[in-house]
Amino acid sequence: MSYLEKYNTTLGFYEPAIFHLHTIGRGKLKEMNQWSIQQKSTFVHEYIHFLQDVTTIQGLNNMFIKGEYIRYISKMIKDAPHKDIHVPMNPFSMGNNVDQNWKARAATMGTTEPVVKAISFSKIHITNLTDNISGRKIPVEGILVECINRNLVKGNVLLGTLQMLEGMAKLIQDSIYPTGLRHSPYNPYYIAQDVADMIIPNLSSKPSTMIALFVLALQRINPGCDFVDYLQAKAKNKFNADTLTPDIIYEDLKRTTMNFNQLGVLNYEESHKAFAEGAKDVISEYLGEVWYWQNINKWFQSIVNRGYELKLNSPFVFQNLAAGGDIISNKVFLSLLEYFGTPIVTNNAHDYEFIRPNRVSVSKRELINVYAMMQVHQVFLSNGIFKCPLRKYCQNEPCGIRKQKVDKRCLTHPWERMRKWNRCYFNTWWYFKGFKDVKITL
Repeated sequence: MSYLEKYNTTLGFYEPAIFHLHTIGRGKLKEMNQWSIQQKSTFVHEYIHFLQDVTTIQGLNNMFIKGEYIRYISKMIKDAPHKDIHVPMNPFSMGNNVDQNWKARAATMGTTEPVVKAISFSKIHITNLTDNISGRKIPVEGILVECINRNLVKGNVLLGTLQMLEGMAKLIQDSIYPTGLRHSPYNPYYIAQDVADMIIPNLSSKPSTMIALFVLALQRINPGCDFVDYLQAKAKNKFNADTLTPDIIYEDLKRTTMNFNQLGVLNYEESHKAFAEGAKDVISEYLGEVWYWQNINKWFQSIVNRGYELKLNSPFVFQNLAAGGDIISNKVFLSLLEYFGTPIVTNNAHDYEFIRPNRVSVSKRELINVYAMMQVHQVFLSNGIFKCPLRKYCQNEPCGIRKQKVDKRCLTHPWERMRKWNRCYFNTWWYFKGFKDVKITL
């Protein structure tokens, strides 16, 4: 387990594109005003990641990539003459552009190497991707940051999407609940700020500007490179920490264009809409157009649409959130909570929680199915043994259509818990998706 994984396991985590948020402590959502500062601070950090999922191109693209993988597997299973499926099913060699999308994501994600200080950075060529439809070669570049680790030895870290996601969430968290010290791992939480200072000195002392830069990066295809390229261009034009403002960054963002092989050149609004539609399309297919999940689909469509509208109409929402103080009285946070609700929220007591968005009819028990089905891709990526993450919570609450006890299959082969009228959350999706006769083999 990496240093970052240990840190996240201790305090809390959010699973991108899976819609599950976990916080330290035993306090429930309705008792938020009684939470410790640590639990509130952890919750707001992970809630930012939930908002990043539905308001940024990177978040939407991550949903699309995982959904596309399941769509491809579903087609393979449907067309197969038998239902013996060998795992793992490697997305990096699937073809049909599934492989290229996973390779692009891996190349631009960034690394979690534990370091304590950045010294310098350079641009490098990482790989070439090939569009399987057009045959066009697409070069991928990255930003390599030379650092010093805890043993005072030099090493390299790739700056990417991870550093933008975590840097932004940590910055907002620290603005609301300042500690004065950097308790979290340097990489990925603070390294992007220090890289920014290498290009435009003292820029990290401007939290509002840094938030705008993170948003700009996450609205691009290659966040690490675009973050650095943008700052270098501004430095070349004599901008400094005082003259580079959020207004300028957002105006530049609205003027940017991206070139997509099949869609052509799209502006900022068109690009965001294209990614939003792609995410909604694969999630709808994830749900299989089953009547049982109609409310879930409406929930997902609603929050993605709201994320799109929020970024276009309220570009400074994250700055205002950071300046709003304690989440108990933070007007921006409370309005976001009402507008987007929450994903499934769990705590150390193994409680399920959920706040539904305003004007969206979906229940907690329905949304647990989202958490279950969005874990299913892990089965096909596994070595044939998959520990269902719902197990501890199913011990506390009614599981599936009727209450049933967990058993050892939940720890190894949850897809085998197939009972016609008493399916768990995992197997409800597995059954309706048409996988009931699938046999997983190594």
